[in-house]
Amino acid sequence: MNIKQLELRSRSKALSINYRALFVWGLAAAFFFAEYFARVAPSVMVPNLMSAFHVNALSLGALSAFFYYAYVGMQIPVGTLIDRYGPHKLLTLTALLCGIACFIFAESHQLMIADLARFLMGLAAAFAFVGALKLARTWFSPAKFGLLAGATQALGMLGAAVGEGPVSVLVHHAGWQKSMLLIGCVLILLSILIGCIVRDHPNPIASLPPKKYSLWNSILVVIKNKQCWLNGIFIGFLYAPTGAFAELWGASYLHKVYAINQELAASAIGAIFIGFAISSPCLGWVSDKIKKRKPIMLFSAVSSLILISAVLYIPNLSFVEVTVLLFLYGMSNVAVATSYALASEIVPSEVSATSMSFANMASVLIAALFQPIIGALLDYGWDHQMLHGAAVFSVHDYRTAMISLPLCSLVSIIAWIFIKESYQSNN
Repeated sequence: MNIKQLELRSRSKALSINYRALFVWGLAAAFFFAEYFARVAPSVMVPNLMSAFHVNALSLGALSAFFYYAYVGMQIPVGTLIDRYGPHKLLTLTALLCGIACFIFAESHQLMIADLARFLMGLAAAFAFVGALKLARTWFSPAKFGLLAGATQALGMLGAAVGEGPVSVLVHHAGWQKSMLLIGCVLILLSILIGCIVRDHPNPIASLPPKKYSLWNSILVVIKNKQCWLNGIFIGFLYAPTGAFAELWGASYLHKVYAINQELAASAIGAIFIGFAISSPCLGWVSDKIKKRKPIMLFSAVSSLILISAVLYIPNLSFVEVTVLLFLYGMSNVAVATSYALASEIVPSEVSATSMSFANMASVLIAALFQPIIGALLDYGWDHQMLHGAAVFSVHDYRTAMISLPLCSLVSIIAWIFIKESYQSNN
């Protein structure tokens, strides 16, 4: 075999490894994509669920938030478990559990069972994002991590867009229960594929890296790091308007305030996630190239503040104007992914998944808290009007309840001031 043939063979082998890496990471990211169907499903089922379980807005917010209670509570254990044992088996089992939980939710007739099902969904889904990021760090060059973090987050946002748009149509035609059963089937199929194809390391003979940190010490390294807390505050309050508005109350807000029908309102909300999906990998790539995370983070926080305020408080917006503003808001909210890249770089690489889990916990926890907070604010101003067993809120009720969301973006800007640049390097 001559030199030219050897070079071609080497290039072919490298190309096959890249494709294999993309497939391995892609399946894990697909789990993150699909779990978003279950995560945001209540936002397009608000009247259905309020009628089915006979609950008010606060109770519905709490039902939706049960997903996040488990999701948040599992974040630190998820990171340490993935750092120590690898993502393959954990992703396989949790994708299966998430699918089964969707079945339980679809068949539940009591609020307590529905709460439990949402809790199990959140517990299982907690592994998806960090597992995908850990595989990205293992299978790809560190110089591509910002891009891959953005691409992973983009797939989640696309999943949310599907959950807001097409799933809304599915709920309208097939009912909320059959819709949840179908989501469960998708997750179980992914569990089978992950179990058969995904591996923790590109070299099957290679073992997991030496365990420099115990499970408890991994947690201590993160929680003693001031930058982890500042980054957590930044990402949590930056994402809070998306988590509270887009994942639960947004479609109802647009329907009431701008007289947009439920299906179109859900599609408009989906524009947030489409904008996020387009912009996130692009700006992740930019942050990789400039080897800085903070400029992207500041741009994101400032533009998010301006755009979410415009959506909420500019009067008499048309459907097209609302959709464009939400799309631009989604494009501006991309520093969520950049913050995950920063989280992996402000601690030793051996505890990178734990640090990313901590950041993920902060983002979801704060968003989860604002879902019932907005519900409580709506109930506070409610004049007790009912329609088909569901509470009817006024335009004033909605605008008053949402005033906290622009304030969240402002808090993220303040946190940004105290965050140090990582320059793509680990401690």
